[in-house]
Amino acid sequence: MVSDSVSSPNVVMISPSSPTPPHLRNLQLSFLDQLSPPMYIHIILHFDSSHSQIKINDDNLRRSLSEALAVYYPLAGRLRDGLSSVDCNDAGAEYVEAHFPASRISDVIQTAHPEDLRQYVPAAPSGGADIPLAVQVSFFAGGGLAIGVCLSHRIADATSMVMFISTWAAACRADAGAVAAAQPSFSSASRFPPADFSRFFPSVAAPPPPPPAEKIITRRFVFNKWKVSALRQAASGPLMASPATRVEAVSAFLWRHFIESAVTSKDKKQAFAATHAVDIRRRASPPLPRHYFGNACARAMAVTESPASEFGGYYELVLKLRETISKADSRYVGRLENGDEFLTYYSENEENDPTFRDGSKTLEICSFTSWHRLPGYEVDYGWGKPAWVSIMEVPLKNLIFLLGTKSGDGIEAWVNMREEDMAAIKTHYDLLQTVEDMEKHKNFNLSVN
Repeated sequence: MVSDSVSSPNVVMISPSSPTPPHLRNLQLSFLDQLSPPMYIHIILHFDSSHSQIKINDDNLRRSLSEALAVYYPLAGRLRDGLSSVDCNDAGAEYVEAHFPASRISDVIQTAHPEDLRQYVPAAPSGGADIPLAVQVSFFAGGGLAIGVCLSHRIADATSMVMFISTWAAACRADAGAVAAAQPSFSSASRFPPADFSRFFPSVAAPPPPPPAEKIITRRFVFNKWKVSALRQAASGPLMASPATRVEAVSAFLWRHFIESAVTSKDKKQAFAATHAVDIRRRASPPLPRHYFGNACARAMAVTESPASEFGGYYELVLKLRETISKADSRYVGRLENGDEFLTYYSENEENDPTFRDGSKTLEICSFTSWHRLPGYEVDYGWGKPAWVSIMEVPLKNLIFLLGTKSGDGIEAWVNMREEDMAAIKTHYDLLQTVEDMEKHKNFNLSVN
């Protein structure tokens, strides 16, 4: 879709409404921040406010952003020392205003492809990689708007990002109580002190050349209540203490059909992994503070080496996913609290795993990140809650985001893969859709007879 922005977007810097105290000027990033990739994460909140009686005021959005930055002051600072700390100097966050007078937000929600959404959120701050935060407010014909947030993953995870957005929204609707109650905790480095990676991975100083470039495409698959229920039923089995969750069922579906596509030869030894980013806030002992700000995720990895003919059902894959995620417990988190101990444990276990050690197998990895529990649909700036919460395309091979749906009972899977692997998943998704359509038609016929 071609952008119909009326003019070049207006970019300004928004500083905190009150200065950051000198004793809070330097924020050391944590070991978990070190483990996070130096990239930006994005979210877009789409508001169909065409019927709202409240006039959306850009000045109010800027004012409230300034107030929110006084609470989340590191987001107005600058990354320093090789992305290992934040100088909380109140330099400001980027604020972008754009207008799309020929488009309606309802059309965006109904027809937008992942690649179209990049025009509604900054891919990265235009002022440089040391800026942690950029936001864009896009105004549409008829009164709708989209708010896109771009946040450095080196500073925080998606849970922290939505915490910040919720505080900004509370400030916008003049809910002083909600703003006061937010009060984030920036104590991540005291709980997870940074570690010296060079002791364990000397090659970090001279990384290997990047792999050959591949064309990665992004597709969105919506698993509604019916599809999720069908997959959960297909994934059930005798060794499961409880039914498959929505995330487990959808993950197993995507992983299974990716494996089927990725198997290139029965003679070639292959292993297949699925990683899940696991939120450890409640798994820690004691639990992390309620408003803990920063990265608080651990990676759980399930591996299967079965022949392609044994990838029959979803049940076995769900068991593997559940088992590996359960290992991200308080004991595991305890290792993360000592970065050097964790790196020792990780490197020793990786070296002893024959899947990685002897080079006789290739490892194909699907990386899952679940945002389905994030309260994005609860954000209210004063003109109602979002009609849709989305991300944009992230062309990183085999990276899959799982988002919730507005109804609360479905999953949106944003899948980034090679075109040939995507085709296999789409084929099975279409079959699932066909079965759903047949069931609906059968029930309709029953109801009219």
